[in-house]
Amino acid sequence: MQNKNILLVFLGLVLLSFVLLAGCPGGGPESTGVTAKAVAGGIEVNWNPSQKADVTGYNVYRSTAAGDLGVKINPVLVTGTSYTDTNVESSVVYYYTVRSVTSGGTEDTNTEQASASTDVNPPSGLSVQVNNGATHTNSPDVTLTLSATGASECRVSNDKSTWSDWAAYTTSMDWQLSSGDGMKDVYYKCRDAQGNEAIPVSASIELDSSGPSISISSPESGASYATQFELKFTVTDPMSSTISCSGDVDGGAIAIGHLDVGEQDTMTVNANPGQHTLTISCNDGVNSAEESVSFSVDTTPTGVELHIESGSGYVDTRYVTLDVIADNAAECRFSNENKVWGNWVPYVQEKQWTLSSGDGTKTVYVECKSTEGQLSQVASDSVVLDTHKGDKISIEIDNGDDWTNSRDVKLGLYCFAADQCRYRNEGGDWSGWSSYTTRKYWTLSSGEGDKTVHYNCKDSNGNDLGSAEADITYSKREPNPPSSMRIKINNGASHTSSRDVTLKLHATNADACRLKNYGESWSSYRHYTTSMDWTLSDGGGKKTVYYQCKNDYGKESAHASIYLDAEPPGPPRHLSATVDRNSVVHLSWDRPSGDIHEYYIYRSNTDLGMFSKVGSTRSTTWRDTGVSEGYEYAYYVTAVDSAGNEGDQSNTATVNVPGTETGGDTDEHGCKGSAGYVWCESLKECIKPWETECPELGAGPEMPSE
Repeated sequence: MQNKNILLVFLGLVLLSFVLLAGCPGGGPESTGVTAKAVAGGIEVNWNPSQKADVTGYNVYRSTAAGDLGVKINPVLVTGTSYTDTNVESSVVYYYTVRSVTSGGTEDTNTEQASASTDVNPPSGLSVQVNNGATHTNSPDVTLTLSATGASECRVSNDKSTWSDWAAYTTSMDWQLSSGDGMKDVYYKCRDAQGNEAIPVSASIELDSSGPSISISSPESGASYATQFELKFTVTDPMSSTISCSGDVDGGAIAIGHLDVGEQDTMTVNANPGQHTLTISCNDGVNSAEESVSFSVDTTPTGVELHIESGSGYVDTRYVTLDVIADNAAECRFSNENKVWGNWVPYVQEKQWTLSSGDGTKTVYVECKSTEGQLSQVASDSVVLDTHKGDKISIEIDNGDDWTNSRDVKLGLYCFAADQCRYRNEGGDWSGWSSYTTRKYWTLSSGEGDKTVHYNCKDSNGNDLGSAEADITYSKREPNPPSSMRIKINNGASHTSSRDVTLKLHATNADACRLKNYGESWSSYRHYTTSMDWTLSDGGGKKTVYYQCKNDYGKESAHASIYLDAEPPGPPRHLSATVDRNSVVHLSWDRPSGDIHEYYIYRSNTDLGMFSKVGSTRSTTWRDTGVSEGYEYAYYVTAVDSAGNEGDQSNTATVNVPGTETGGDTDEHGCKGSAGYVWCESLKECIKPWETECPELGAGPEMPSE
């Protein structure tokens, strides 16, 4: 009985020791059932809860060598039974140990490990294009060209808020832009099979589904006009403030150029008598519109009448009086034989005029215009000129031509009963007497201009038979006004941000030219040149420059327009900056209102504080691959309009590009030496000595230069 009691006491003591051992802090290790698996962004470590009493949490240790405890990676005590390690590198095998900690701070000595590796790098090289990079579209249904490296699934959004469902990676897809015309942004992001998501990228395109509308107020359909009439039309467009237009009359081009929408444009157009169709075509960069009108040009003179010497039908002198009757006429011009027109002169009812040289039928033409520039029909009247008056002597130069480009001419001569004749140029001496002839070659006086040849004959008895004269214009070039008039502003650009522009000019047979802005006075005439600097009128909007050249035979004009936009756009809004695991900085911002052509990106190393332009884009996202690890950068973005005006800067966004602390060339504590990290025992962490003081290391090295 005594032995039995002794045995019971012994067994009780053994049982008590087990109980006490199980409950003592710092007791022997227990199986944690630790596991490790790859998840998006890192490695997830799981374990069983400790069965020991008074356990308040757990520490997680990591190393890159089996059996090595490594370094504690949880900054605070883990109270649950799971921990995700995000400070890892792809394809590196990590070993994890979990140890429980009591309320007194005692940590167990467990050495059980679990290992795993993962891929923490999200897809890279994301890009999206809308309609192959087009800047405009007239349909919300577009095609996206997509690209990404390492992507498993991707999705798309119009607003960064509502996304399409995740779908298998593809390089092309159909997409519908958000409703309503205007600038549209399309966002694109992808994830890999591990679930790592890349930062979204974007592309922009302008949706213009409405197009321009053209209204022609003159000429009116079915109406009749003079050979020169006014074209008046207005173009509207819901998306554009300016628009490019061209026109034609029966296929003959009318130069129009860039216009302000919503404002009436007026220009002078010429057309021959008959039926015509005038067409105006406009394009806003995306959509085109065309409008046509049919009208006629009437050959019947209306509004002006002309009579030579009161309509006598016969005159014996070249110097006559013209009777002109014209309604509402301000100026008129005249021509002999409808060959060379004179300059516009103030309208008078009686006009002194010189008929063309040589006897015969003579026709004078007149055209008048009102103060508004409305042209009349061309009117004419004819008379028979007989200057012989019984003397029977006459002379013609080059068969009665008005103009020659050679001083050597041929005279046509006649004098009844003549035996000898003589000749002289205006202001010159008579030639010697020579035998009468009906044809003679003659040299005009030197110098260009109007020339007169005088002719005098006598009979065989020496009796004077009278004199005659003939006129002709000598010019090395044809006596027409300047032609081929052309003007370009800034080489034909549609927009400018400065009033100071360069003009490219062209004219044929121009002696002198002048310029003016719309609504301003003409400059003085200057010698013809092909290029010059010019200052546009003040204020924004459509600017038209008029170009006029002259010679001895008249004037001709041309004009060109450009849109002056001196008002810069507003600043981009809500700029943000993030950095991914590959040390690429991603910028994103919201578009300001108004005409935006592109954005400029500026960057500063905040240690230096100076910003410099590092890129440009048409979309509202941008990636910066030119940064270095371990530095902080600041960014701002500006908007630029079609005229080149750069607006104010956005808010400033800063981002720190961290160095990689672990993985790769790490020491036994997991500190990456190539990134400058060392182990600080007293702090129990990897530090950069120039950033964080470690008592046992003393003064750290200087920060390495970039």
